[in-house]
Amino acid sequence: MRETGRTLVITRHYEKARQRLSPNYHAEIDDKLLLFRRDPLHNSLRFHQLDFLPYKHWWSYSVTMDIRVIVADQQDSWVVCYVNHHDKAYEWARRRRFTADMTSGSYLMAPPPEEVIDPTPAPTEAQVVYRAPFSGYTPDDLMKLGVADRDWAEFLARATEEQLERTLLQAMDEDWFPEDVIERLMHLRDGTQSYRELIPPQVSVLMPSELFRRRPRDFWTPESEEAIRKAIQRDWQEWIIFLHPAQREAVERDLRGAIRIGGGAGTGKTVVAAHRTVWLANRYPSERILLTTFTRVLADSLKQRVEQMIGPLHGTPIEVMTLHAVALRVFKQQMQRVEDIISDKDINALLQEAIRRANSGYDLNFVRPEWETIIDAWHVRDRETYLKIERTGRKMPLQPSQRESLWQVFEQVWQLLEERRQTTYSAVCYAVAEYLQQHPEHRYRCVVVDEAQDFGPAELTLIRALAPEDLDNALFLCADSRQRIYRPAVPWLRFGIDTRGRSYTLRVNYRTTRQIQDFAESVLPHAIDGLQEDEARLLADRPIALMHGVAVEARGYENTDAEMRGLKEWIYRCLNENIQPGEIAIFARSDNALKEVEAMLRNEVLRERAIQARKLQRETPPVPYEINYGTAHSAKGLEFRAVAVVRVTSGNFPSYAAIVGVTDPAERQAKEDQERQLLYTVCTRARERLYISWSPTVSRSAFVSAEQIKRSQV
Repeated sequence: MRETGRTLVITRHYEKARQRLSPNYHAEIDDKLLLFRRDPLHNSLRFHQLDFLPYKHWWSYSVTMDIRVIVADQQDSWVVCYVNHHDKAYEWARRRRFTADMTSGSYLMAPPPEEVIDPTPAPTEAQVVYRAPFSGYTPDDLMKLGVADRDWAEFLARATEEQLERTLLQAMDEDWFPEDVIERLMHLRDGTQSYRELIPPQVSVLMPSELFRRRPRDFWTPESEEAIRKAIQRDWQEWIIFLHPAQREAVERDLRGAIRIGGGAGTGKTVVAAHRTVWLANRYPSERILLTTFTRVLADSLKQRVEQMIGPLHGTPIEVMTLHAVALRVFKQQMQRVEDIISDKDINALLQEAIRRANSGYDLNFVRPEWETIIDAWHVRDRETYLKIERTGRKMPLQPSQRESLWQVFEQVWQLLEERRQTTYSAVCYAVAEYLQQHPEHRYRCVVVDEAQDFGPAELTLIRALAPEDLDNALFLCADSRQRIYRPAVPWLRFGIDTRGRSYTLRVNYRTTRQIQDFAESVLPHAIDGLQEDEARLLADRPIALMHGVAVEARGYENTDAEMRGLKEWIYRCLNENIQPGEIAIFARSDNALKEVEAMLRNEVLRERAIQARKLQRETPPVPYEINYGTAHSAKGLEFRAVAVVRVTSGNFPSYAAIVGVTDPAERQAKEDQERQLLYTVCTRARERLYISWSPTVSRSAFVSAEQIKRSQV
């Protein structure tokens, strides 16, 4: 930068403020940022110190006659912090001071505590024991945790429980402290980790620019104008790949045996999986590394994240694809098998034919779950095995005579598949796993799995076979049992995947607001069956949501027409608040429940706002400039600023199709619990806004309680 010789640093605060402004301003804001990088003393910028403010290190430059950018003078750096209309920008700067701690490597961008803390009377000596959570720590102790300002450290050391709760919430909402500092304070307050465990390494950097480079989650130093041009076309979290310290610890675990990473929605498991893949590729540069997941959309997203870090994967030893694609490639190429995979649409007809051939009295509603959960999932090919097998995942017991008669149906299913030269993905997984046992040269050195909770027995058998059992860092699995929406839980130990003592929990939710997390968690079942010891422990660790937002909207309507009018009004409110079409998604439980949504989007939103809509599929990613809509299952692995879940009725959550014919109480409860997890998964796709609706009013799903509705309307 001419004449100043300083490093330009851009903060996440600035990018968030830019996104909140009307897109009409973005081009001018971006042009002036480029000009500021080239020449901060250019006359058109009117760059000057805000010496009338209490904190003397704030400067400002002009974008238009009205828009101002706030910049902090940090010795060797100009730190671009905020952008807004003139009065709002100056008010933001008036209420904040920027402090960087060169010893702890932390920073603070907050007002003095006396300006924002309620003047609550100081607690008495007796009250301190009960109402001052940090009374046992000195200000120096708290500064070692990253509180980069002595005034704030002194306040926190004496703050009452009420003051501390309000302060941490406001600090999260207004980005006063770094997220990892707030996380440490919460752990210390709640007693989930000891003070000694929470102290970060002391870094002792010499200049602010070095500190900022150590915090890529919060600061970015562009190397060129081209880097800025590319960056400003994307959302912050898309163009900067970052790791929180707790995530980095998970990524860099160096152990023999399978490693499990758990955590609720929004805790960064996918980011960890991508970084782990790059870490492994650097550690074993000549070895094959597989990054795999459940659907192609998720695999494509993972590939994009990895390529953001290391460039195109072509020519590298890293492969990113779905597990079924890996299995099918080996099945067709190495094993020279020619069977076609039977489609989900055709399986019902095949089962019906098998029932007819066996002259069985069972109906499809009973036979299909038994086929999916037991016969196909565990690759049961003979009568003797079926008579003995533990029916993991099915709650309703069967008498030996019932198994005998049912086997006649499943024997016909296998015969029909052979006659038609067809097979299933589960059968392919088992065949490939057996092949790899005999041909270990086709294994990968390391396998990283994202969304591992949705893999069943066949896939887990293949995952274990794809990686060696006797090498360090061979198997790394990311999973959240709260989001298991496809398969019943099965203990991984049964497949030789032992993560005991090597399980790690991500406890901080970076994506969804606290209001959305609270609502989503309230729909979960009280307990989830089939968990192994370490998985059950991980589920008990509730994520800490670091964002505060607006209340969840939950609305009942008298009929479907009224519900669609309410949905359209919500969409328009989002658009009017600068949420772009591609940042909005609408979900319903089934295609049938989406019909009215499709009609409203096509006949009204398109005509009135000229905005297209795109239906999401398991293999179809969202696009930037169209409103997205789809079934609940198509939401898997995606995220949007605003999400609406409609037709949340007693016939959709739980789905009538999922529970029809299920007469056993335990099995019905298991199905309903899985439906609750599906609703949780859909709700947690929202980052900032969540809207829930149903009609008619009396048909509200039991998953949405009156208490939830009451809280949503506060």
